[in-house]
Formats: sequence, structure tokens, C-alpha cells
Amino acid sequence: MVKFADSVLNVSVLYLVRHGQASFGSLNYDLLSERGHQQSRALGHQLRALNISPSRVLTGNMVRQQQTMQEIIGSAQWDLPITTDTGWDEFSAANLIAAYPQQDPEAQTDSRAFQRILEKASARWASGNHDDDYAETFTAFTSRVRTALINALTGLGSGQSAVVVSSSGAIAWTAAQLISGGFDQWLALNRVTVNSGVSKIVAGSSGTTLVSFNDHGHLPGNWVTYR
Repeated sequence: MVKFADSVLNVSVLYLVRHGQASFGSLNYDLLSERGHQQSRALGHQLRALNISPSRVLTGNMVRQQQTMQEIIGSAQWDLPITTDTGWDEFSAANLIAAYPQQDPEAQTDSRAFQRILEKASARWASGNHDDDYAETFTAFTSRVRTALINALTGLGSGQSAVVVSSSGAIAWTAAQLISGGFDQWLALNRVTVNSGVSKIVAGSSGTTLVSFNDHGHLPGNWVTYR
């Protein structure tokens, strides 16, 4: 069942999309792979089939995010300009790993090794004990993502929706804060966020609520990727 097409009559809705698969292991990660383009187009076709017509579309400033939105817009046949909000940018995994005392050369090409060291480096980052080692502290990251969510929802009327393309860290923090979670919940959600997966957030008189997380029913099973 596709959960992100529920009625939006009495609330405003934010569809928060993770970018399609990027180019892990290549010289430039910040580009969609061919599979990433396919995933993004598949989501656009699904959104069109469900008659989802957003009032606005936003992305962070990363190429993979903007490429994903361009594919979605083309497939969904929306005539909307893309608004860029750097609050939806991903944190710098490269910065976190470079600052981590123990390095693993395999992490450059092995996604499992990368995930292991990234989680250890993330815990060090979030501790707040080494803030001088990072271009952006964990507190600054979570603060800007929180502000980006507020900005994305501001001005949306009842029955209106917006689509945002971001990255797993920003999406996972948005979801974690909406369920009153912290670092542990963020790390667990970040670990399983699927490329082009959709999380649905509704805002109304009762507040802002996470309705669904990481829906990827638009993808064939062999198209499901996590990096």
C-alpha cells in the first residue's frame, strides 16, 4: 500500500524525499548514478498517478538532490520552479570520517565498511566533545534542519502540499525530532533510509506529525538501495 497518497483536505502536507542513488566509490559522489535517475523518475511517475500536485518544490544545494528533483518534476509533469534551501543539505560525512582517529581504507569503496566508520564518527560528532574538529557541529546541523522544516511548511494552506528532496541525515533528523527522539533514533533511521524513499509529514491545528517514513513502494525490489 502506498501511504503517501492519503487525503490532504484538512492539513498541509510535506513529502520529504531522499535523493536517488548517488555515485558511491567514484571520484564525485554528488551525482546520481543511472539507477538513481531511474529511481527518481519512478517516483515522479507514481506521484503523477496519485494526482499529487504540490504548491512548491524545494531541494538542498547538492547536485544529487537537484538532479533528483529535476527527474521527479519531468516525470510528474509539474510546472514549478525549484526553490533551493541549504538547510536541507546533508552533513559532511567526509569531514566526520576525516576527523575520526581510526581510519579504514576499505571505507572508500566498501559501503558496509563506510557505514561502520560513519556511525562511529557520527557518535563522536554528536558528543559535542570535539566541536573544533568539524566545519559544522551536530548542534548546528540539527538546528538548521529544524529551521528548514519550519520554512518548508510556512505558508502552506489547508489542502496544499510541498515536496522536498534532501538526504538521509537531514530526513532522519526530521523524523527523529517529530517522534521526540534523539541521536540513537536518528542513527537508526539514517541507517535504513532508502534512495527516493518518501516520508510524509502533516501540519494542522493539532501540530506537525510524521505520518509515514521511508515509503518506497514505487521501486521494484532490485532497485532498492541505501547509498
